Amino acid sequence: MIMKKFAAACALLVFWTSCERIIPFDPEDSDPVLVLYADLNPNLSLRAHLSRSVGILDQSDPQRISDAIVWIEDSAGFALDTLTPDPLDAGYYRSPLKPSAGHGYTVKASWPELPVVSGFARPMALSGSFRMDSIGFSPGNGMFVTPHLIYRVAIDDDGVPGFYRLEFYEDQNDTAFGQQVIYAGTDDPMVSQPVFGGNFGGDISFDNALFLGQRRELVVRVYKWSLSSPTKMKVSKVDEASARYRRSFENAQNSAGPFTQPVPIYSNVQGGFGLVGGQGHLWIRP
Repeated sequence: MIMKKFAAACALLVFWTSCERIIPFDPEDSDPVLVLYADLNPNLSLRAHLSRSVGILDQSDPQRISDAIVWIEDSAGFALDTLTPDPLDAGYYRSPLKPSAGHGYTVKASWPELPVVSGFARPMALSGSFRMDSIGFSPGNGMFVTPHLIYRVAIDDDGVPGFYRLEFYEDQNDTAFGQQVIYAGTDDPMVSQPVFGGNFGGDISFDNALFLGQRRELVVRVYKWSLSSPTKMKVSKVDEASARYRRSFENAQNSAGPFTQPVPIYSNVQGGFGLVGGQGHLWIRP
């Protein structure tokens, strides 16, 4: 198996199983394969993206595929629905189906020119309890420290292994959650450890392995200039495949340079590349 330059296709989606493998790198082999992304979330209707990979030395963009057959099966192999191509967004496929948390699903894609691809995942439930309390405000110093709110976030974990992601937004009191993302940070050692956690572009991500089934509190800084609008927090829990994919993709982006080795991007898609991941989310206000 070979490493393809599907980073451009990766950037189309920000998705976070049982079929684990790392794609080795071989620049001489440039045979194309299908690249499949699907995020199984019990809160959202199913969406998938399909493209055709390009070789690592090829400077063209991956080809978005809108005439494939994409479908979802349950753990017994029974076809539940066939996704419909999005006429307004090439490469995307949609279904009104909302997968159930904890159940296993396989997403498959077939296109005449390349082998069938598939990936398995279980949507995640957030059955624990979460709390967000405002405990202070710092005006900053006008130069290097931005004004920020200080929150204490408490998580009573449900005991199911997974990775948490905390994101913070301006609360606009409308139905379009997530339009105004706010940068956040923390000094919690659970997050700063390279193995179990890290910050990805402003959100706060960490493994629950250190407090599985227990209560954990962390202090978070939410950077914002105006205090006129309240803040809300999106708590997501994602599976290991999604976390490994995102970590490897971030590492690949940060390793670009004339003297660096290419970083393999994690994939759990059989017959091709990509990610079929499971997650769930909920919204918390102070």
